[in-house]
Amino acid sequence: MGGWIQNGDFRMNWARVKIAVLALVVFLVAMQLIQPQRTNPPAVASRALWTRVDVPPEVQSSLMRACGDCHSNHTVWPWYSRVAPVSWVVTDDVNEGRRHMNFDDWDAQESAKQANDHLIDICKEITTKGMPPFTYRIAHRESQLKTQEISAICSWSKSFGAAPGNASGARP
Repeated sequence: MGGWIQNGDFRMNWARVKIAVLALVVFLVAMQLIQPQRTNPPAVASRALWTRVDVPPEVQSSLMRACGDCHSNHTVWPWYSRVAPVSWVVTDDVNEGRRHMNFDDWDAQESAKQANDHLIDICKEITTKGMPPFTYRIAHRESQLKTQEISAICSWSKSFGAAPGNASGARP
């Protein structure tokens, strides 16, 4: 019986495969012990974007649905945010989104110019599909903005290009 695998070689390789699979399972289980902290800091209403700038209710609703998980303190943490290594990526994305622009902590902006620039950039980000990120849109179909929502958000967002400083606390 002259095959390309000798009987003894097959048993030896199968033992190595079992060891490798067992090591992988142990590694995956051990990874679950290292969990990042998923937080939803308290939202202080007086610091929110909505109290600093006039935001039409339909725009606010669309922004929170499509962007709120990463750009507010009202993150809904999905089940997979508890499974390493995905949990590390999701938590990092949320923390980065909040650091960049947090609707619930609008006062954290470095300057009125930065706040205004962020508002203007919202239109560009959603029309070029930069935001929400592709992976988020796949997992959260409800985050996809309809054409009329994009138009409403862009109309609102572009209004900040005409009068610099609107996002500093003054209402447009």
